[in-house]
Amino acid sequence: MVRSILISLIFLCIADLMAQRESEDISLNNQFWIDYNRRYHLDEQKSISGFVGYRTINPHIFDKILLVPTYNILHTRSPEFLNLKKPLINSFHLGTGLYYTSSYRGADNFEFRLMQGFKFFLPSIKSIPLKNYVRMEERLQKTFNGSGWNTAFRFRYRISTIIEWKKHLLSFNKGMYIPFNIEIFFNIKKADRFNDVIRISPGIGYKINNEWKAEFYASYNHSNNTSPVNNSSDDFVFRLRLYHIGKKKGKAVENREEEIKELIE
Repeated sequence: MVRSILISLIFLCIADLMAQRESEDISLNNQFWIDYNRRYHLDEQKSISGFVGYRTINPHIFDKILLVPTYNILHTRSPEFLNLKKPLINSFHLGTGLYYTSSYRGADNFEFRLMQGFKFFLPSIKSIPLKNYVRMEERLQKTFNGSGWNTAFRFRYRISTIIEWKKHLLSFNKGMYIPFNIEIFFNIKKADRFNDVIRISPGIGYKINNEWKAEFYASYNHSNNTSPVNNSSDDFVFRLRLYHIGKKKGKAVENREEEIKELIE
């Protein structure tokens, strides 16, 4: 009896996996993302950061591997005529991205991306910091089906915040917090694949110490051209991010407000 049940379950699982791979209808799907983020401080103002990640989708029609390095410049001075204590622009960023999508049914896809952007803070609302990231992307994309390279351009805007979980903040450099961000994508020229429109990402984070933190997000992502047969899709994304921040050179963070701001990516 038990043996028959086990055999039946195995066949059901195999049939389910085969059905998933036969279908490319992912207009409603869930995805799992995981990435490891590393930052190395060159001096008080400059740093190199980046992450390597893996993404998969259910129904299981593709997997994605990505590598994204970035050069960061902290902006510490405003023009003298503005007479500001802190600069309007918090930091500048230059980066590249390598994205390889392995498809189970269609052709694989590769994308090389160039990125330029800057970050700035809006005035806090009841001590809640609001960090903005404005970014321009140039995308070179190739689908391995005999076609050539496709060139695309898009503008991205993200607003992020962190809410301090005071009940669980154990000390100045350790504790739990609530990250939240909304990101909007504006396509100047669309790519063949993966044209995101909007991404809403609530999460929960934990700062382990001054060098390590982890964040888990449950996001809603509306995308265009997710697969050859889907013009758009609604994606529910579960993302785990592990950060190795590294020791910052130069002046240390002096107060809780600055420490909370430093947690925001």
